[in-house]
Amino acid sequence: MQNSNLNSASVIIIAFGHGITDLFANFSAALLPVFESRFELSKTSIGVMISIIGLSGSMFQLLYGYLGDKWGRRLFLVPGPAIAAIFMSLIGLSPSYTFLLLMLLIGGMGVSAFHPHAASAAGDMAGTKRDIGLAIFMAVGTVGYAIGPLAAVFLISSPNIGPSRMPLAGIVGIITSILLYKYAIPEEKQKGFNSSNTNMWQNIKPQFSLLTILCLIVILRSTTNIVFVNFMSLLIKQRGMSLIIGGWVLFLFSLSTALGTFFGGYMVNILSRKRLMVITMIISAPLLLALVYSRGIMFIIFLILSGLMISFSNPANVAIAQELIPQSASTASSLMMGVSWGIAAILAMFFGVIADLFGGNVAPAMGLSAILPVLASALVFLLPKD
Repeated sequence: MQNSNLNSASVIIIAFGHGITDLFANFSAALLPVFESRFELSKTSIGVMISIIGLSGSMFQLLYGYLGDKWGRRLFLVPGPAIAAIFMSLIGLSPSYTFLLLMLLIGGMGVSAFHPHAASAAGDMAGTKRDIGLAIFMAVGTVGYAIGPLAAVFLISSPNIGPSRMPLAGIVGIITSILLYKYAIPEEKQKGFNSSNTNMWQNIKPQFSLLTILCLIVILRSTTNIVFVNFMSLLIKQRGMSLIIGGWVLFLFSLSTALGTFFGGYMVNILSRKRLMVITMIISAPLLLALVYSRGIMFIIFLILSGLMISFSNPANVAIAQELIPQSASTASSLMMGVSWGIAAILAMFFGVIADLFGGNVAPAMGLSAILPVLASALVFLLPKD
């Protein structure tokens, strides 16, 4: 029987690890203008960078989720933040585009190793309050994701640090991995993971149709999110503003998605999961479009509101998946947070191609991507009632 109590301390430690890991997962977003100038990149080449991060940081989660359900979560959860931090903090030293892609690839693998097991552990530690536990876990991760661009801009721009000393930031990830090793998953929880959970397909097969619909919903919504997060700094650059302003804009947008994720876990007490998903995704589309073509104070208002709306349904997506295949919660988490995000990152690459078709202008590509959450909302009606 599932424990009804929410283990706050464990959820907070795992959530902290999520925050640090996602900080480095989003380390490169604000620095895209730097790499664009340093290596004279097209928007399509930047799209390839986005896809590399998505593939290594997301798509591999399914493999790590399966192996963790078989061998134990700690083996993958613990080293994740250290690997992400060490290699992502090396990107400032990149002497070539190829080296940059390699660092993003390896750092992303650390992100992938951490996520599915951390999400399932957070859900377990929350007991019957799974939505709340996941909301805390995902919100803290998104706060870290928001801080990532600011941290990267500060480190690369600081006269006392700069690109040569950016790798020192990797120490933060190492400390986080040590904390997770000591406190994240009690041994009695870890022992529950054995060969009974190893046949992934047998666990997924009965719920394959519903999981596919959920994945499509997350793919469409996440493609929009990825495009906006990664193109935002380029949009700011095209408007003649500085790298630092771009970092702050990314921070506000990502922080808004963190708040949306957090409150989304509590909103299921007011609205059903399906209703919450449909309403917020439909509302997000016009807000995102308005964001792309607004200026001044209205830009900030739409920035915050669209970030909130696009992320409200995050906990609901993962909670539904975990409840569909509870015997393989890590695999369920990896499908929602890994495979779906990885496919979304590949789709986001094509929006770089679209931007090049408009002479490098990212605004039309961002505007087109804003329509995708509306398509996702239509798929929600194919899910069963809550």
